[in-house]
Amino acid sequence: MTGSAAQVQSVSPLSRVFGLGSVFAKTLRDSRRATLLVGGLVGLLVIAVSAGIMSQFSTPEARDEIGNIVNAVPPILAGLAGKPVNVETLGGYLQYKYGGFLPLVTGLWSIMALAGTLAGESRRGSLDLVAAAPISRRRIAVEKAGGHLLMLAVAMLVIGISTAIAGSAFAALPGDEIPPGAAFSFALWLGLMAVAAGSLAFALAPFVGRGSAAGVAGGVMLGGFLLNGYQEAIPQLAPFANLTWWGWTADHIPLAGQFDTVSLAIVAIVSLALLAIGVEAFARRDLGASTAIPGPRLPRAMLGLRGPVGRAASERFPTGLSWGVGLGLFGLMIAVSGASFIEQIGESPEFERVLGSLFPGIDIGTVGGFLQLVFIEFGLVMAGLAAAGLVGGWASDERSGRLEMLLSAPVARRWWPLSGGVGVLAAIVALVIVTATGIAIGAATAGGDMWTPVLGTAAIGLYAAALAGVGIAVGGLIGPAFAAPTVVALTLTTWLVDLVGGDLGIPDWIHQLALSTHMGQPMVGVWDATGIVACLVLAAGGLAIGTLAFTRRDLRS
Repeated sequence: MTGSAAQVQSVSPLSRVFGLGSVFAKTLRDSRRATLLVGGLVGLLVIAVSAGIMSQFSTPEARDEIGNIVNAVPPILAGLAGKPVNVETLGGYLQYKYGGFLPLVTGLWSIMALAGTLAGESRRGSLDLVAAAPISRRRIAVEKAGGHLLMLAVAMLVIGISTAIAGSAFAALPGDEIPPGAAFSFALWLGLMAVAAGSLAFALAPFVGRGSAAGVAGGVMLGGFLLNGYQEAIPQLAPFANLTWWGWTADHIPLAGQFDTVSLAIVAIVSLALLAIGVEAFARRDLGASTAIPGPRLPRAMLGLRGPVGRAASERFPTGLSWGVGLGLFGLMIAVSGASFIEQIGESPEFERVLGSLFPGIDIGTVGGFLQLVFIEFGLVMAGLAAAGLVGGWASDERSGRLEMLLSAPVARRWWPLSGGVGVLAAIVALVIVTATGIAIGAATAGGDMWTPVLGTAAIGLYAAALAGVGIAVGGLIGPAFAAPTVVALTLTTWLVDLVGGDLGIPDWIHQLALSTHMGQPMVGVWDATGIVACLVLAAGGLAIGTLAFTRRDLRS
């Protein structure tokens, strides 16, 4: 009897580009869209903002005015902006106004990618066949992490090239030139900040699962950002800020000509250590095994045992509560520091006059006014991301296949998406209540009016409900895979329009399309009826459209 030897077919380099032949190649393929989106978006943003800065501040006098305004801002108000170093130059102004926010964009991508690249696939069962192949689990983890790091490096390369182009093409005054070394040092800093956040999620995911790992890493990233922003104004925060990569790299301001390469090395070493922990944890633990993070037990009425609405509310409630705790602590910190701000304003009538001209209609000398200036914009962004997380949970029933079993119950098909949407809105209510509690405590501590900013917190809930309605409508019309990404894209696009609209010269009619521009000044009791109605219509209409569309299509993954 004769036999033939098994033939091993090699995989061509072109096939590897399309994700065939190795786990590493598949990771590259899965990350290609996110890489192009993040690298291209941030790169174009740097170029466009640089052009806008040059068009508006093209004279030495205008640059001097920028420096005077920035240097006159008290630390308590500067807050989330970066350190004002050489802000009279293109690079210094670019780093000061926008550099501090960009790591949030790259970090969010890295967290979502590294939190789910192993834990998410393990839970879905897609790694079972791969792990059964003649390849070690350690190698699987290394190739997964290595694929993301390579694509992140590609995105940072695009950003570095874009920054160098901007610094060369739009250098109108002496000192505006951004040397290639400074441009790529800026991109390296962005990349390492993203890796630090993502590696923390990667290390935690084998132990606590994808969702909890992403939540903890995201909380550390946002908490470090806030603590680092206010540590100069509130020195008591400095020890906590220096526990994160934000505090370590606070003195690395490459576009302004200030470098701290030692801090970058520290971030790189810590990130590699966290990645190694994640690799070993994946290699040594059972696939999909995780331990829930201990937390307070839900009341009996919210255990999800009384029908679809109770089930949906109980599943979304922890997410809403977590976001509410984060926003509540942020509001508490801002409200408490409002007393210091009011004191500084009283000592400088000239600065109070300048702020009054910049923000007409806002009583600057109150805690509510300070919250309106510092808290509400960032709070709306966080509320939008919270809505994305809640909508993602709503869509997960269908994407995971669990909805097929649920629909076999003797309940009308339309009741499931409707009850899930109601659960999302209930979680948003919980988010608002917890956030308002933090603001109430802070305002009472500062000795200011408490009830006006507490009621103003409802604006955050209205905004989150509107975006959640949009996500549910998209999930019903197009499919569950597009629900949460649509909300994230809408939130970030609106935030970027608000952030860079002035420097880019974006027409006012485009800016008016952003829902955030129609929220009024709720922290001082000034409401915009148009925004309130728009939020309610989007929330209710989106839920109705999503429910109706769901009943008329087949289930999708």
